Amino acid sequence: MTCYTLEIPRWYPATINQLMHSVRGKIRLKKADREMIAGYVMAKRIPRAEGKRRLSLHIVLGKGQRGADADAYHKSLLDACKHAGLILDDSSRYVELAPVTFSRDWNGWGTVIRLDDL
Repeated sequence: MTCYTLEIPRWYPATINQLMHSVRGKIRLKKADREMIAGYVMAKRIPRAEGKRRLSLHIVLGKGQRGADADAYHKSLLDACKHAGLILDDSSRYVELAPVTFSRDWNGWGTVIRLDDL
């Protein structure tokens, strides 16, 4: 099984609550997430998905930050991963979602995305 890891410091995907504020805000947040993921995919040279992948998301919280609900991060993140070619589609046929995990690091907060070919 092949594994790919994206570590994105000082960034979290938009949560579902952030996406619900306004249509204009939703478009802006989702575009920012797509650009962030695409930039890191190009830098890491992760190949496009050819089949089903397991997506694991780890959120590292910084000082004073609180985590959202575990399912809150998936909507924008899955759309960005699909746009970047990391997954074929965001349906259960093409992606298996591992539980979101959290940890705390006062200085090194950010997001770690792990993709496993199945």
